Amino acid sequence: MRLGRLTGLGLCLFTIVLAGSFSAFGQDTAAVDGAIKERLAGFLKAYNSRNAANLSDFFTDNARLIDVDNKVIQGKADIGKQFAAGFAVSSNYTLESTIESIRYITDDVAQVEGISTLKAPNEAAIVNRFTTLVSKKNNVWKLAEIRDLPSAPEDIAPADRLKELEWMIGDWVDQKGDLKINSSVKWGENKAYLTRTTTVNAGQENSFSSLMVLCYDAQIGQLRSWQFDSNGGRGEAVWNRATDDAWILHASGNQANGSPNSATQVVTIAGKDAFTTKSYDRIIGGEVAPDIDEIMMVRKAPAVGGAAAAPVAPAAKPVTPPAR
Repeated sequence: MRLGRLTGLGLCLFTIVLAGSFSAFGQDTAAVDGAIKERLAGFLKAYNSRNAANLSDFFTDNARLIDVDNKVIQGKADIGKQFAAGFAVSSNYTLESTIESIRYITDDVAQVEGISTLKAPNEAAIVNRFTTLVSKKNNVWKLAEIRDLPSAPEDIAPADRLKELEWMIGDWVDQKGDLKINSSVKWGENKAYLTRTTTVNAGQENSFSSLMVLCYDAQIGQLRSWQFDSNGGRGEAVWNRATDDAWILHASGNQANGSPNSATQVVTIAGKDAFTTKSYDRIIGGEVAPDIDEIMMVRKAPAVGGAAAAPVAPAAKPVTPPAR
């Protein structure tokens, strides 16, 4: 389970990137900004160290955390318990945030706004906007309120959207008798999309190839792919994360003559260097087609000195991405 999903609140915190600020009342703005940034840097360090006790000390006694659904946790003690519960769950996520502005309401109260990102290997980034109030007492700045806000689609980089499928990058092969499948997955420009080229050789008369382009479709808020094959057919699929190591694809399209195709496909990581696919509920050319049993694709090792690359055997035990 993702740490962010468990705690639910207060994850939109801060690092020391300051994009803009507004003057404090009769104060040395740079000095005050520096004091706030230093305090928030300590908070960020405690958060990434998963130290709930230290984190709670950064809040005022009556501080509030408000999530995107307007759920409120109030009070330093309850906030500490919330973070402790979150940190009890194993997670590889780390927090990176950018302060976009600091606006001083009084000499001792400031509003901080920005964007915060939780990142982990092989996982889509969790991005939120935040606004928070900090107050100064006994010359120490503390957090009085943190409010999480939904991020705009453009706040999340395309590569972060596709992070959960980065493991696909590389060359893959499956061969059984006369049937040989070769597939190569690469990043598109600016890592805004993935491309997959596939060739299927099943004898001279049954060979064909296809091109797939996969990206985040902001209109539907999901990963989506489009595929075109050398026979003139086309298709598209929506990708849904089913488990830590499996995705379900709901695909539809048509053959060159316009007759419909559709299927449900499951893609599952089967080790560091292998994955499987299987398809069911298949309609090909408007007719019911048999299910396709599990096919295992194995990663090719990098070629050395121009020699042909050999497949890499799958790991003895499945290696899954970090828990969601």
